[in-house]
Amino acid sequence: MIYVSSSCVKKHNIAGVIQHLAESGIRNIELSGGTDYYDSIEHDLTVLKQKYHLQYACHAYFPPPKIPFVVNLASCNDWIYQQSINHYIHCIEMLKRIDCKILSIHAGFLIEIGTDEIGKKLSSKIIYDEDKAYDRFCSAYEQIAGLCIENDIAFFLENNVLSAENYAEFDCHNYLMMTDYASIMKMKKQLEFNLLLDLGHLRVSSNTLKLSFVKECKELEKYIIWLHISENNGIVDEHKPLRDDSEILNVLGKMNCPDINITLETVGSIEEILSSITMIEKRKSCF
Repeated sequence: MIYVSSSCVKKHNIAGVIQHLAESGIRNIELSGGTDYYDSIEHDLTVLKQKYHLQYACHAYFPPPKIPFVVNLASCNDWIYQQSINHYIHCIEMLKRIDCKILSIHAGFLIEIGTDEIGKKLSSKIIYDEDKAYDRFCSAYEQIAGLCIENDIAFFLENNVLSAENYAEFDCHNYLMMTDYASIMKMKKQLEFNLLLDLGHLRVSSNTLKLSFVKECKELEKYIIWLHISENNGIVDEHKPLRDDSEILNVLGKMNCPDINITLETVGSIEEILSSITMIEKRKSCF
């Protein structure tokens, strides 16, 4: 099944995003970050789901918090850590009420990130103790995973993206969890989880770490349960519409994952979104 991320459409109001996608014939929508909080979000999600017969999945920074902050389940800042856990407890309660059975989250960060730094150059000088951060992340993940099991919600963990700019900023230290095969396997040794592999993230991280993107994908293929896909230049995570000559699409077409779900995360027009969906369907037919 192919989902389209709500982040593909740039609007402040999630209801406007969903209606725009639904009126274009898109029925599987992944609720993600990029919109603002307002009191009637849950009501609007329910009304739109019923009106257009939608299927929802939920990802990372949704629903938007009243006071914006960067969710980080590996944080050694007690306030950020507890707020991050509370975000997902609240999220799961909402998912129960809107009958959404899918939740995916990001792996943690070993640095403190500001709301104005997401997807950009990181400049924080607050670096956490690695062992403590991993312990905190695993503890929080298991708590949230337990709630998902109790409520029959499928739960997934996504790889982070390491840009060359951020790698250089931190003197070639990688302060992001799960950016490549080796660090994903490091997490696998500490935690049982369902892997959501973001191919755009992996392409950028592979180039940054001087690894083969194709080889990384091949090594991770047997662990993949869900995919995120968008186009980029291999340097930064651009979320551009897919291209027929895309290295990412080429890798997708060679994967032996016939039943895998895919979320499109490309920012652009409805025409570009629909075109990208067609390209994915063409590659999936080759599985």
